[in-house]
Amino acid sequence: MSEEQQRIRVEVTADRQFGANSYLVEDPITKDAVVIDANLEPEQMVDLVRRKGVNVRAILLTHTDIDHIAGLARLREAFGPVPIAVHDAERATVTDGVPLRREFPHRLPSFDTVESLVPGQPYRAGSLTFDVLHTPGHSPGGVTLAIDRILFTGDALFAGSIGRSDFVNSDGQALLDGIRTQLLVRADDTVVLSGHGPATTIGEERHHNPFL
Repeated sequence: MSEEQQRIRVEVTADRQFGANSYLVEDPITKDAVVIDANLEPEQMVDLVRRKGVNVRAILLTHTDIDHIAGLARLREAFGPVPIAVHDAERATVTDGVPLRREFPHRLPSFDTVESLVPGQPYRAGSLTFDVLHTPGHSPGGVTLAIDRILFTGDALFAGSIGRSDFVNSDGQALLDGIRTQLLVRADDTVVLSGHGPATTIGEERHHNPFL
């Protein structure tokens, strides 16, 4: 890793039901941190934050499928009313409990202090700054969060695969377009941390991902 990457520390927890990843991104100098996505076993993240002694400044959502937001209530309980940031296309899932998917119509809890992840507009949380890239297709408001040379791609791009696009509000062509124009233009050594599964790199996916 470069010196820039070493400045940011990243740790991951994964739930056992869906293998959904939640990430803790920390600035070790300031101890500011964010949580990216809130999987079904949020107690793992709560324990991690306590062990690290960091200050969670925001919870950022790559998208709002249930396996990525189920832990929001517990995280809010543990960390206080920190902002939850999400793309506007999926804001109602967080603010009003409107299900993202027609296929999974169960209503969800609603939350206040919700901020917007705006593509092209940096999102700042304490000393951490993320670039917001719109990578829809799996879901309308899917985003990739970029910091240093690390991409948090949610369910857009995985190691050796890409996100599902068979839901009513999915779009397979938009998914491929977003990956190609927003992600594959990055340097080969850019690290990809996905919503499920292991880490990979842009170079590995560019050259070996059979879906691309």
